[in-house]
Amino acid sequence: MRARAKHDLPSSQGPQRLPGGPLPPRSSLDRGTRSATTTPEMEALRRRVWQQQGVVSLRLEDITDPWLRQAIQNEAVRRWGPRQQETTNGR
Repeated sequence: MRARAKHDLPSSQGPQRLPGGPLPPRSSLDRGTRSATTTPEMEALRRRVWQQQGVVSLRLEDITDPWLRQAIQNEAVRRWGPRQQETTNGR
């Protein structure tokens, strides 16, 4: 049995790579490379999208006026269908 070289990775760390070989492909879908988006980052994103594209992103929980909140929810349901709710098994 030969000794393990530095470039040999255990199978739990992904496929083995030959020295000088290409790096494994990267993907924007790799969720392990970025931390969760913070509240201030989301607010900055919402602001930028509104200013640049005219798209509004609101959390229903943040709208304090009950009539306005219901009107926005009704429009969203009309356009995109009802939200998926967590199943609570009748509790």
